[in-house]
Amino acid sequence: MDRPVRALVRIVALFALAVHGAEAAHAGNLLVDPTRPMTAADSPVAAPESGGVHVQAIVIRADSRVAVVDGRVVRAGDRIANVYIEEVTPEGVRYLQDGHSRFARLKCATPLPVRRGASPQRDLP
Repeated sequence: MDRPVRALVRIVALFALAVHGAEAAHAGNLLVDPTRPMTAADSPVAAPESGGVHVQAIVIRADSRVAVVDGRVVRAGDRIANVYIEEVTPEGVRYLQDGHSRFARLKCATPLPVRRGASPQRDLP
């Protein structure tokens, strides 16, 4: 795996851990250390929930598409337990489970801004 892809995977994994920590803190009003390694008991989902998957983050770049599904970084062609990831899109993940193709949508309360390329420079007075 080349360096930019490795860096992207690390960023997505850290984002997923931060999201999980925020959800846990909000659910129980507890302070959570986001730098503490997760244990099996802390895992957001050990197996796909109620026959499906939970998409936590999506990162799309010119050369790659990755998603965080049930706490794991995945790409098209990856497998999690009995779930085969068919496609990662900006809206969610298409997957195959038990012979049925399904789509898990990324649930986000407020969409994050998309930054494409360098920001334009402003003329300063």
